[in-house]
Amino acid sequence: MLEEHTGAYQVSGTFDIFTLFAANAICLVIMAAAFLFAGRGGHGHRFWKSWAFANLCIAASILLYMFAGPILQSAFSAVPNSLLLAGFGLRWQASREFGRRDPVRSIVWGPALLMFVICLMAPLIGSRGLVYTSTNLLLTAMAAATAWEFWRDRADKLPSRYGLTGAYAFMAASFGVRTIQGLISGESLSDYIPNDTLLIAHLMLGLVYTCSSGAFALSIAYERNASKLRIWAMYDALTNLLNRGAFEELSRQKLAESASSALVVFDIDHFKQINDRYGHAAGDEALRQCAALCRETAGSNRIVGRIGGEEFAIFMPDAGPEDAAFLAERLRMAVDSTIFRCGERALRLTVSLGCSWRETSGDDYEVMMREADAALYRAKDAGRNRVERAVA
Repeated sequence: MLEEHTGAYQVSGTFDIFTLFAANAICLVIMAAAFLFAGRGGHGHRFWKSWAFANLCIAASILLYMFAGPILQSAFSAVPNSLLLAGFGLRWQASREFGRRDPVRSIVWGPALLMFVICLMAPLIGSRGLVYTSTNLLLTAMAAATAWEFWRDRADKLPSRYGLTGAYAFMAASFGVRTIQGLISGESLSDYIPNDTLLIAHLMLGLVYTCSSGAFALSIAYERNASKLRIWAMYDALTNLLNRGAFEELSRQKLAESASSALVVFDIDHFKQINDRYGHAAGDEALRQCAALCRETAGSNRIVGRIGGEEFAIFMPDAGPEDAAFLAERLRMAVDSTIFRCGERALRLTVSLGCSWRETSGDDYEVMMREADAALYRAKDAGRNRVERAVA
């Protein structure tokens, strides 16, 4: 049997609705503090503040539902309902900011303002169902829109993204059920918040949603930072090519999978003279432009890395000796015919290249690298600006 006591909600002998409201509010405030703590130090992550203020808006709304029962039977219901919509609007804003998309202010604040107007009008037309149905319909839309924002970026394969999507989708479904209730029996409701079994289920789901969405929000931010650190650890900061360790690891994987593989290594001829004559800034720019030309010439199905100061390498899965020699010659000609701009200076560069290959899969990376390196040094000894193959 459902009862109401001094503005607080209670279900006799089973669930204390007042406690469920309180538990939701407490969890929201705790998660808001966690979000603010996670975003401390001004790291430029606006979504932490948006998440935190969203939780505080929703918590304030819940506190009004708990302690201001009598006045909610009037136009004053505009305050907690609008705060609830503002909270979910800010959650949508946080999801947009996390996805590096600018939020649309009208979507963030529009539903809350619309709800405020509806609540002011409802007593005039004597419709409790209008408030109840409109609130839940708008909340359904906002929760579903937030779920979509997290789902649309699933290509990054962050595990917590699926948890966040699911949490918001389930909450949208819960609001959707309450919307249907309002459409079916809205005008027969005795309260702006009907004290029934559906409310119990919604509050319990809300508690799970608050905890899970908060935990997944913290987790997904950690996962993205970890992913970013892994990328930084794999790539050379100057040229944005794979560094030596990442190049070797990926090449070994492809070597084990391919029936035949080829390797091209090369370095820039007389690179030390560029640094000595024009300075390290010019040398760095030459390396960047040479790396970009190497990436463009190699194509998308090749592994390209910077394996030393001015030394680069290209691993070619499913390729033979002729493929390696052809690519090496193309790259040599491309570098030789390119004018490299370093500030106001125009530089001409040449490269020396060495090739090696394997006709069977296996773990012969060190052998291939040693043979290609030996061929590279033969190219240098023979006058530079040329391609040499590994000795058969």
